[in-house]
Amino acid sequence: MEAHGATLDAFYDRIKTAVMLETDRSHALRAAIFACAKGGTVSIPGVYGGFLDSFPLGGAFAKGLTLKMGQTNVHRYLPRLTDYILKGQIDPSFVITHRVTLTDAAVGYKTFHEKKDQCVKVVMKPQAG
Repeated sequence: MEAHGATLDAFYDRIKTAVMLETDRSHALRAAIFACAKGGTVSIPGVYGGFLDSFPLGGAFAKGLTLKMGQTNVHRYLPRLTDYILKGQIDPSFVITHRVTLTDAAVGYKTFHEKKDQCVKVVMKPQAG
């Protein structure tokens, strides 16, 4: 819901959110609906889309698409994923792009929010390390 495309509809989304006429940018969701084959499924896991403008409901309807969405069921998957990490079967550290102390938490949040310095994930620790 925070897609930053270089297309006309992405520019439109950016303007609409800037003037508070919509709460989220739905460029990627629209692209998924247009790209999905007839009878297909578009999944929107773990993100919340507030007020969206220019949502192609008619296009999804005409294609007979199934839309599946909802918060990710963390409690279902966390024990298994934690086990994989502890056993060294997966390493999620590639997602971490920034590390800050709790003292610098505000800076970390700002960097993430403004998408500066290619920020994807900020990890905060009580002490420098």
